[in-house]
Amino acid sequence: MPKVSVIVPVYNVEKYLNKCIDSLINQSLKDIEIIIVNDSSPDNCQAIIDTYQKNYPNLIKSFIKENGGQGSARNYGLDYASGEYISFVDSDDWLDLNMLEKMYNLAIKDNSDIVICDMMDYYEDGSKKFFNCTKYDSVYKVTPSACNKIFKREIINNIRFLNGLWYEDFNFTTKILLNNPKISTISNLYYNCHSRKVSTMNNNNAIKNLDIITIIEDLKDYAYKNNLFNDNLFEYLIFDHILITSINRVTNQKSKDKNKVIRELRNYCKKNLKNYKTKDFYKSIPVQRKFVASLNYHGLNNISKLLLNIKSHIS
Repeated sequence: MPKVSVIVPVYNVEKYLNKCIDSLINQSLKDIEIIIVNDSSPDNCQAIIDTYQKNYPNLIKSFIKENGGQGSARNYGLDYASGEYISFVDSDDWLDLNMLEKMYNLAIKDNSDIVICDMMDYYEDGSKKFFNCTKYDSVYKVTPSACNKIFKREIINNIRFLNGLWYEDFNFTTKILLNNPKISTISNLYYNCHSRKVSTMNNNNAIKNLDIITIIEDLKDYAYKNNLFNDNLFEYLIFDHILITSINRVTNQKSKDKNKVIRELRNYCKKNLKNYKTKDFYKSIPVQRKFVASLNYHGLNNISKLLLNIKSHIS
């Protein structure tokens, strides 16, 4: 059994793929397996994968599947993963060469279900943004990315990514968090993310942001079926991920559908957050986020956008 299985979904990334795979084959932790799943990429990715697989046949497992999206490619890889821990790496990202060794050793030392590290986003204009993912005051404020973590295979169990939906990381990670895993953190920048305009967080496809409602409803179903439902928690998730984050994201888009999408998101919040200011989670929310949430709740999201833009220019 390898210590870590690394699952890499691949689609239309031939410009970045070599850097990603190089960061995996040169990991200081040698007892790993690299599972590369080509999601029917239309470019030259498979030729690149074939070369690496030929040169590292004992390290790399290569698969080609019918196109189904990142979530389905990750699920495909999970079916073949045999490692003690699982790591997910996007094929346009790259790892610090010590990441898996440091995180695996900490996992063994603490007998952890999950180990989390910090990450950096690199933008096409040359700018970058550091994300401190290892400082949080509640387990449900853990960054939902699946990529800056290693997961014990047993804690994943039969949890899988939802196919064809945005926010699949949020759904997958939150389901695992609902099961009260033991988490360790290592405050080092180990995961490097190439943030492209086609990513979920950087685009103008307003309609797909409605997937967050499907994601939340699926999480509710999972929680009810497994006796894990907590009303205060789910109101917090809706408050944070829809009322603030999703509505703000769509407000900044130029899509012709954005007003319709914002209206649907706001109506869902009003249905599920009727008295949110009286809830326990609301007490610990920073004042600025409370103000933005209130503006968005009452349809004044353009004002919250203006305030956030002013703050970003000042800071």
